[in-house]
Amino acid sequence: MSSKARDFYHTQDELNLAWRYLARSQVSASIELDTLSAEIESISESVRSYSPEIDKFIDLTQKKISLLEAALQTEVVHTDEESDLIDLVRQRVEVSLSSSGIGFFSQKSIDEDAVIEILLYLDTVDKELNLEASVLESRVSADSENPGFWIRTRFTRKQDQKIDLLLAHVSQRQIEKLERKSKVIVPS
Repeated sequence: MSSKARDFYHTQDELNLAWRYLARSQVSASIELDTLSAEIESISESVRSYSPEIDKFIDLTQKKISLLEAALQTEVVHTDEESDLIDLVRQRVEVSLSSSGIGFFSQKSIDEDAVIEILLYLDTVDKELNLEASVLESRVSADSENPGFWIRTRFTRKQDQKIDLLLAHVSQRQIEKLERKSKVIVPS
């Protein structure tokens, strides 16, 4: 059988959804700063003291770097608080759900290869999930009456419990669909 496992756990639905970009650039800048700080510290230890002024200059420069790093860390925390998921406006949108990702309609385009956080409410399990996903595709909607963008994403790793809840929702939707079909077919 050539079907992938996700083919069995797939459904079209309408859900309340919101999304936001994750601040990956701030994380990578912090990693780069840590690397540079280690290099500077290593070199400053090997530099011989030429004069008290140079020693004082190196000491003050290291203190300044430490203060800037502390300020940057505070800014990252502050930014996360400002863009809290609670403040995001959820919209009821068409979605295509599977165990590997989600496709959804958005009023705004999303950069391909971006990492986003998706907040969605699953009424069948009465849970609100926030899932991290990378954007595979962002294309203009073909529906002229509903302008916007169709976004296709893949969930990032290590979200197994959240994916399990998503699969429970998908399974329940599939059961509901089968029940509707069986009611339409009335035996004679």
